[in-house]
Amino acid sequence: TQEVPINGRTEFEIEMVSQAITGEEMVVVGYGTQEEINVTGSVESVDFGDEITNRPVTNASQALGGKVSGLWVSQNSGQPGNDDALLRVRGWGTLNNSSPMVIIDGVEGSMAHINSNDIESVSVLKDAASAAIYGSKAANGVVLVTTKSGEYDEQPQVRLSSYIGFQSLARTYDIIDNSAEYMGLWNQALINQGSDPIFPETVINDFRNNSDPYRYPNTNFFEEVYRTAVINKQNISISGGSESVRYFLSLNRLNQEGIMRETNSESYGVNLRIESKINNWLNIGGRVNGEKQNAQEPYDMGRIPYVFANGAYPFIAPYNKDGSFGAVQALNSDGEMIVGNRNPLIEAYNGFDKSDELYTRMSSFAEFKFAEYLNLKSDFTFQQSNIVTDNYNEAPVGYTSTGTKAVNLDNYQIETLEASRRHVYNLNYQWQNILNFDKQFGENHDVSAIAGMQIESKTIKSAFARRQEQPKEGITQVSAGTAGIIAEGNMQDFRMVSYFGRVNYDFSDKYLFEVNARADASSRFAKGNRWGVFPGISAGWRITNEEFMADQNIFSDLKIRGSWGKLGNQDIAGYWPYLTTITQNFGTSYNFGGSLAPGVAVTSLVDESITWETTTVSDVGFEMYFLDNRLFFKTTFFDKKTEDIIVRLPIPQTLGGVGAPLENVGEMNNKGVELNANYTNATGNSDGLSYSIGANFSYVTNEVTKFRGGNSPDQLYLIREGYSYRSLYGYKATGIYQTDQEAQEHMHANAFTPEAGDLRYEDVNKDGALNFQDNMLLGNTIPKYTFGANMDFSYKGFDLNVLFQGRAGVTVNTQDSWTRPLGISGGTITKRWREAWTPENTDTDIPQITIDDNWNSRNSSFWMNDLWFLKVKNIQLGYTLSSIAGLNNVNVYINAQNYFTLVSEDYEGYDPERSTFTSGYSTYPLPKTISFGVNINL
Repeated sequence: TQEVPINGRTEFEIEMVSQAITGEEMVVVGYGTQEEINVTGSVESVDFGDEITNRPVTNASQALGGKVSGLWVSQNSGQPGNDDALLRVRGWGTLNNSSPMVIIDGVEGSMAHINSNDIESVSVLKDAASAAIYGSKAANGVVLVTTKSGEYDEQPQVRLSSYIGFQSLARTYDIIDNSAEYMGLWNQALINQGSDPIFPETVINDFRNNSDPYRYPNTNFFEEVYRTAVINKQNISISGGSESVRYFLSLNRLNQEGIMRETNSESYGVNLRIESKINNWLNIGGRVNGEKQNAQEPYDMGRIPYVFANGAYPFIAPYNKDGSFGAVQALNSDGEMIVGNRNPLIEAYNGFDKSDELYTRMSSFAEFKFAEYLNLKSDFTFQQSNIVTDNYNEAPVGYTSTGTKAVNLDNYQIETLEASRRHVYNLNYQWQNILNFDKQFGENHDVSAIAGMQIESKTIKSAFARRQEQPKEGITQVSAGTAGIIAEGNMQDFRMVSYFGRVNYDFSDKYLFEVNARADASSRFAKGNRWGVFPGISAGWRITNEEFMADQNIFSDLKIRGSWGKLGNQDIAGYWPYLTTITQNFGTSYNFGGSLAPGVAVTSLVDESITWETTTVSDVGFEMYFLDNRLFFKTTFFDKKTEDIIVRLPIPQTLGGVGAPLENVGEMNNKGVELNANYTNATGNSDGLSYSIGANFSYVTNEVTKFRGGNSPDQLYLIREGYSYRSLYGYKATGIYQTDQEAQEHMHANAFTPEAGDLRYEDVNKDGALNFQDNMLLGNTIPKYTFGANMDFSYKGFDLNVLFQGRAGVTVNTQDSWTRPLGISGGTITKRWREAWTPENTDTDIPQITIDDNWNSRNSSFWMNDLWFLKVKNIQLGYTLSSIAGLNNVNVYINAQNYFTLVSEDYEGYDPERSTFTSGYSTYPLPKTISFGVNINL
């Protein structure tokens, strides 16, 4: 707001000045909206403008990375159609599913089914007070997605968006692809363990001195299995409204080739939203969202990394001259392969697994206005999805240059053709009724409240059929098989009823209070344990509105807030964990006189008293705004404790070998701090320089505080009281034995005696043997630090956006068939093993190279990496042309995603933005993408 003195003038020249109005922005919260500066819970919001929708994100969850403090976003897979990001709010809150609840326009849903171009904003509810309104499903946080809508009295707005991009492998294992060098290392590994070399020097020299790619290949199979893939997306939306009707319609198409050959996905979507003012007391409306997705991958996706990591020898030709698949070209004097064939391309082109999904969501509402301050909204939503997956194999093989047929490693599928079909049907409906009250009493008292009820039902039906021995390849229907018949079908059901409410009180724009509560009853638990009540309270103090702050000119706004609340979690395996189930299958049946007699048995115990997991969160925050709200700092401290975690504990075998029951026996704690800062400089002049720079940072510590009384078994991913969930546990490698005598003296009481060149482990109890007493903590797999930064610049029609994302304070285990040289019987060798210990090369931290090595392959710090990384997640440069050829404006841009990453020096693996709970062995790697796009407003 500007004040301009009149001074008798009748004409004025006023320069419009833009400024950040962060404190006055509206934020979506549970079942409503609030002014951001008046929010007393821990809530952060992300606006989905062009900076996000222009990015080649294939799942909306990916766009949140680096945007929200306290939100861990990790895209663990780059596979088309299966590339949603892992979301964790304030760490890992349970031993079960820790994913946050996702609400789309007031109804629980999945971000996989929403087009990112249709999203207006995303709010993340992080504390218990703000999330308590969602009760038993909100223990892991809530992500609120608000989609776009038209406006009343708005002219039709037509927007066209399109981009095309090129994706390629972002990061990979640095493997040795020179055949002569590879065979030499294999021979050395055999010699190191007292065996004879298998590759004759004549063969090695032939590969060293010849370059025929079919007879003497030096193959890097990363260049063969992966490719440069095309991704393209088109989106058109129409929005507008009259005095009584507003509407929004969008259509979209996404086509993505996978960077791994023979993988791809294509989807089509529609989103319609319409609302109408019938009269001054009744509004009605509806929403329709539909998506059709087709995804494809090879018959057995798991065999590609299996054969690749355990084979893919550089002396295998990918193809022969005639186009057939190649095989091992290291041949003995008889023309036979020296080692078995392991060509991963054969697996990539073996049959298909095709998935077709049709998703539909329809909702309708009626809103009754009883007074200016009181209304009732009733909303019914219906969701269904049909997923049909067809799976069939073929019998591809490779051939050597001499014509010898070569079957791949363990390729049992060659013997039997098979086809199967799986059908999964999901049906969900929800009916909610919400009464809203909002009234000001006098000048200083603002009161708002909601009261509501909700009924939810979910049904899942599945069927599976398989037959084997189809007459020939290419016959893919199940009925064509004559053997190996399997037919299965099942149904699961879930019901829930809820009552909830919230009261907000604002005194004189200075003292803010909020109370939330929700009561849920779930069919997952027995009658006496079905109901859970989840309260939350919060308060805020806007200090700058106090009289004693009237003359200060430092703060634009200053607020302290605090909250406390309890949340629930019921997201566990199975829908009836308290019911005793009876199993009938082949294992429970008997053979009487040559005839199979079906039998049934109770195969798992239950705890009928099982009930909710409960999470209690305390939260204190400080918010400071400066320079007319252009600069702000926000800090939040939280303490999150989860009790009654549902776990299966081991039971004695004397009970008959039945499965253990689910019980409420675990506890976990997460503590941390979140920081946010942002500065905006907007000139108000389109030709001037405007910019915004923001950063966020989170620190979280996790601890299991109750689990089996501290007596849990030793394992690599440890779950034990006093440790972070799934901590890495094993031996500490302290160096390499330089002589056999050193090894014998150190491990003098060990059953196996290592030798010179082997890893030396710390003997914690000094007993001369390596056993469970020498295990120790090697690192935590839950990141302690996550951070992000965003920079936006605009100048004379140009715009530039840079997004950073990173994490630190996390350790990963990388030992698998990729990193362990030659595996059990041959496999990839990474270049670090060029520095392996030999009697001539003792100044190294890499042990001697061997095959199927039991000593050096033990779980130890040698195989652990500090997986910190900082990546430029996205860079986007655009230019806007105004009023061209009758168009309102045209924006063209170029975008680079996942192109620049700094990572810890010793890390071996794909893109470090991956799951930290695995070695990364079977990961579908993330791509880097360069894309070009255009947005047209008609």
